[in-house]
Amino acid sequence: MKRLTITLALAALLMTGCHNDNKEFSTTAINATRCYLLSYDEQMGPWGDTIGLKKVLEVEWPAKGFLSADAERELMKLCFDDSTSTGVDMAARSWLAKPYIYTDDGEAPHVEKVDTLDESSEYSYMAVRCSATHDSTLATFHVGIEIFGAGAAHGIYSSHTLTVDLESGNVVRLTDLVSDTNLLCEAIARAIFDLDANRDVRECLFDEYRGADRMPMPASFFIDSARNNITVGYDLYDIQPYACGIPSVVLPIFWLSKHVDLTPYAKRLFGPDSYIKE
Repeated sequence: MKRLTITLALAALLMTGCHNDNKEFSTTAINATRCYLLSYDEQMGPWGDTIGLKKVLEVEWPAKGFLSADAERELMKLCFDDSTSTGVDMAARSWLAKPYIYTDDGEAPHVEKVDTLDESSEYSYMAVRCSATHDSTLATFHVGIEIFGAGAAHGIYSSHTLTVDLESGNVVRLTDLVSDTNLLCEAIARAIFDLDANRDVRECLFDEYRGADRMPMPASFFIDSARNNITVGYDLYDIQPYACGIPSVVLPIFWLSKHVDLTPYAKRLFGPDSYIKE
């Protein structure tokens, strides 16, 4: 594997204010790979006393000015588990520079940064991928994290989304869309049991949620490009076993409006034909 060069370049846009008026939404690429050899004083499984670690970033980051400072910190937290760095460049470099995938109180290994790893050997792996979609009103960031520890039975995965209003640059939350989150959680339960689109989730629920009249608050959500559905997502193990994957529940907007009132912002966002009129 040839040497991979870390590229952490952000486009500089001359502008003022917290969002980019009259500018087409754009992103820049943050693509990087960092490899390490971690050596311990005792043997660590069948690969001996040395374990490889590969960390990968494949991130689309919004050009400067499209996100508010709070929204950018929230996206940095999702991607890099870092909301305190002064910018994405620092957050990405800090993430790459940490030669571990988990933190614990065990033996600290000797760390050697290397150009490549032997692809025929087993090694630990951590990847962060972030892609962006947008229209004239909203930008949605899809963040997936993949972690595999050498010797583990399986990897750990997460998938979260962050939706941003491009006019304000602020994060759109479920509380911006529905008037009552308790009723929303009840509606999610109804959607799982009543709608064919959610059959796979229904058939794989933990026993405690079979027949439940409400579900937990989702971890994240996204709005489809046609503005017909809100899809809410949960983390692994939240409502179903690992083998069933990362669960998501489709909530058609018109159907949802029968069970919980949409906010004025949501009515403007989805249009007058998307909800039950009073």
